[in-house]
Amino acid sequence: MKSCNRILCQILLSASLMTLSPQLAGAQMETFTGIGEYTVSDNETLQQGEDNAVKEALRAISEQVGVMVSSNTTIENAVVTQDEIVTFSSSFVKVLNKQVERHMDKDGDIHIRAQVTGNADPDLVINELRQLSRATAPNRQAAPPINTGANTTPPPVTAIPNTSFPSPQVISPAPARGQTSAKKIPPEYQGALQQAEAHAAANNLSKKGLFRFMLNNGYPRKIATLLSEGADVDWKANALNRANDYLSQGYYSRNGIYLQLMTPNEGFTREEAFYAMTNLSADWNGQALGKARQYQENGMSRDKIRQRLLIEGFSTAEAQYAIAAI
Repeated sequence: MKSCNRILCQILLSASLMTLSPQLAGAQMETFTGIGEYTVSDNETLQQGEDNAVKEALRAISEQVGVMVSSNTTIENAVVTQDEIVTFSSSFVKVLNKQVERHMDKDGDIHIRAQVTGNADPDLVINELRQLSRATAPNRQAAPPINTGANTTPPPVTAIPNTSFPSPQVISPAPARGQTSAKKIPPEYQGALQQAEAHAAANNLSKKGLFRFMLNNGYPRKIATLLSEGADVDWKANALNRANDYLSQGYYSRNGIYLQLMTPNEGFTREEAFYAMTNLSADWNGQALGKARQYQENGMSRDKIRQRLLIEGFSTAEAQYAIAAI
């Protein structure tokens, strides 16, 4: 019966979307950029590899939309889960631009990287999720009103109205070291473990970054794995510190920081990158203005600057502020 209700709900939802075209025309669209990377296997064609890389990029965009939606949505009794929110958000993404690159490494493996830019309206997703939640739980109490964040006081440093991100969280204590990994480290490498922990903390490395560092310094792959897995490091705190490093070196949007931390070069997990993004304290209008001035010095028009700011993850309000101030 539940599956029938869900199918009926999806049919009704599709029908309702067909009647929403006037609202969609005036929707407050946000621009997102997703990056997908894929290694082609021996039994796959290049086209299949490219398609898989694009799917990964689209999933990254859907996760960004889902993060924004779930950050401002309260749905009780697990009527709509986080996974459902991400899956649901994917149907509202409109692809604007797609770039695919490929390269071959020294072992002959072909790696494909896809960068996709798309539009979505998180507010529209929230409204539709409200209806989905109510329709899939007819025998439960009505879901509480969805908190869109309109009345939420913004963090004191930022001046962005209606921010789509949750309030900063308190940095959690450093996680306990993985006892299993630490016990497996041979005695002669225990000193290296302490050095690895100190290096990771001093340089704000991710677990993958520490693993690469150990490999580059001549440690066997097995030992490098054990050292990085057994290191007593607060990876979330490292991600936040690394994000602040980027802000001190250039101009980034919150979404830009989020994506940068998850690049292969940095290697932070989505959870760690999201933690850093939501705990950053910065003047995002000022970041957008600084980036806009850089583009202006390069001779870009105002329309082109606005387009670039949106592609880089700045909100519409931030881009408008920057354009008005240059």
